[in-house]
Amino acid sequence: HGSKHLCARARSVRAADPNEMAPQEADAAGGAANDATEAPGLRKTHRMRQNTEHSLTRAGSGVDKHVDIAEKRTNSNFALQGASTLPVQDQALRHAAAMPIAFDMEADRPFCCGLWKLQQFVGFVSGVILLVAFVTTRSIHEYPLANDMLGLTSLCACFWIFEVVPIYITAIFPMILIPFMEITSSADIAQAYWSWISMLVVSIFLMSIAFEHVQLPRRLALMMLMRVGVMKPTRLLACFTLLSYFLAMFVNSIAVALLVTPLAISLMQAAEEHIRNTAEAEMGDAEDCVSIERSEEVAEAAEHKAGDVQRLADGLLLSIAYGASAGGIATITGAVPNYFLAAESILVGHFSWAAWSAFAMPISMAVGAVAFFALQWRYVSGLAFTGVPQDVVESEYQALLDEVGPLSRDEIFVGLAQALQIALLVMRPFFLSPLVTTEFDDELLNDATLAAIPAVLLFFIPSQVRPGQALLTWPVVQERFDFGLLLLIGGSMAIHKGFANSGLSLPMGAALARTIPLVHPLVLDFLIISSVALSSQLLSSIGVATMMLPILSSAAVQAMVHPLCLMLPATVATSFSFMLPTATPPNVVVLAKSQELPRPLRFRDFFVSGIPVTMAAVVVGTLLCHTMGAAIFQDQSPLPRWACEASSSECVWVDVPGSALGVEVASQACIFDAAKPDGSLCRIWNGTMLTVAEHMSGY
Repeated sequence: HGSKHLCARARSVRAADPNEMAPQEADAAGGAANDATEAPGLRKTHRMRQNTEHSLTRAGSGVDKHVDIAEKRTNSNFALQGASTLPVQDQALRHAAAMPIAFDMEADRPFCCGLWKLQQFVGFVSGVILLVAFVTTRSIHEYPLANDMLGLTSLCACFWIFEVVPIYITAIFPMILIPFMEITSSADIAQAYWSWISMLVVSIFLMSIAFEHVQLPRRLALMMLMRVGVMKPTRLLACFTLLSYFLAMFVNSIAVALLVTPLAISLMQAAEEHIRNTAEAEMGDAEDCVSIERSEEVAEAAEHKAGDVQRLADGLLLSIAYGASAGGIATITGAVPNYFLAAESILVGHFSWAAWSAFAMPISMAVGAVAFFALQWRYVSGLAFTGVPQDVVESEYQALLDEVGPLSRDEIFVGLAQALQIALLVMRPFFLSPLVTTEFDDELLNDATLAAIPAVLLFFIPSQVRPGQALLTWPVVQERFDFGLLLLIGGSMAIHKGFANSGLSLPMGAALARTIPLVHPLVLDFLIISSVALSSQLLSSIGVATMMLPILSSAAVQAMVHPLCLMLPATVATSFSFMLPTATPPNVVVLAKSQELPRPLRFRDFFVSGIPVTMAAVVVGTLLCHTMGAAIFQDQSPLPRWACEASSSECVWVDVPGSALGVEVASQACIFDAAKPDGSLCRIWNGTMLTVAEHMSGY
């Protein structure tokens, strides 16, 4: 605007007769004309300086910004974490994604000789107080050991939520304390730390590491973008959402975010640079007033488009996080809480990868679609930015070719191994397990064995890119495998075993069971999903799943309903964490990586975008979970015999005909009376108390 004013002054002065001007007026006219001529050069210098500052920011020189934020955050440990408080290196970010509080680099740590933040100190004090309170008060009189187990569970919950120590170390607490509390032996509790689900996790992670190692996801992403053509904002958002969604079904969600996020950031940086370079070329070296005004308009348009690029960049990063969370719902191995569900002892032999995928795929697709349309409405609607030119994508693909070369045999074989693993897991319940049985027709194969076959093959196939090595090597596995996840799964199973052996599952399950028959199943699904989704936003989704699933399992047995009618909605809801930047590992990754943008993601970006996504996911998830659960697992039926047998400390199967959940049955579950710890009496669905010795089914 200043340049336009100067040009107007110069034109008005030049229109007058120079001979009639006073010397002062003539000097003013000359100054105006000179100012008008010099303005473009000053603007150009200013823009070049801005571009340099942007480049420095992208290269990682955000020291001053980090110092300012650190000063603001001092003594305010309950402040919400920002992007600058997280590491940007991939190896450190892998751990920070699961433990963002512990990896907050800029917080004041005044407790425990500089080890703990205020949150961690609060978690430590709360956990210890609850442990002492439950152990000393003995509020559960019928089962004295249940008080000790409740105290231990509360301690672990506080330590998990507030990350007092690494969450993997907290998972070892049951191994240490349960024997001292005389709940069960060390040998018995140690067996909980390794199960078939642990082997399934190992096999799936090996395949995920191989995918990442050969950079196949990056190549797939760029090939998909190049086929689309000119990357208009909506197409770009759809591509990154679909890519993250698809990869998260089979690759660890943290790895997905680490692989895809740099590509999105690189494209947005290249797009912004392209806009600024185009504007510089259009402005040129303007010397007259018409050119000056035109240059001013071009500069303003370029700045507006650059702002649109930043807005689109925010949307792309969120689409990666949301797409990974939605895609992880689709498979057992896609999200950590899914592992915990599959590892529940009550479901062993009656839960498979294929069955879960059939149940969860519609939910996953619906949540992914909701996330895409919400982000499209917020970040793409009204953009003046027309899209990323094809040559920008081609330059990114050329950089990939320069780095790893053309499509290699390694990538093809890794892709084929992944396809084989999926095919085996899908076919296992229908074609493979019936082929391998005992003489009593007991099936001997489960998902862990079949998933291990392609994973082991990776160590037998020679690499073309690295002669003398296999497709996957052990040093690569050691560097990238998250062994702590196995401890988390083991800790969850150890707590479940402690619940059963201490008797805690009986009173806790009975308290919930009293309300279950009073609520319509659809309403019950909504209550579970909404409460777990909210808890997962505020707390750790891993901690919520670890604590909730054993309780819901016992509650289902006590209420004599199918255990999956409570556990399925709770597990699905742990992936509906879209509102806070530290709610899920993919959110943490994109938050940290956004430091490479001129303006990192903010809390309100997650919160404002996540509110409609979460609300819609809760509603859609409730309807689909209720429908698909009944269709795939028949989870609206009474407690099945296999679930009763798996909960022998709580339930016995009796030959008593009657009606249960409106279904006529010839025999049914009978739940031990909590008031009779000796197990002499049990209760069937209609409330009738039976003598166990007289009615026990012969099996």
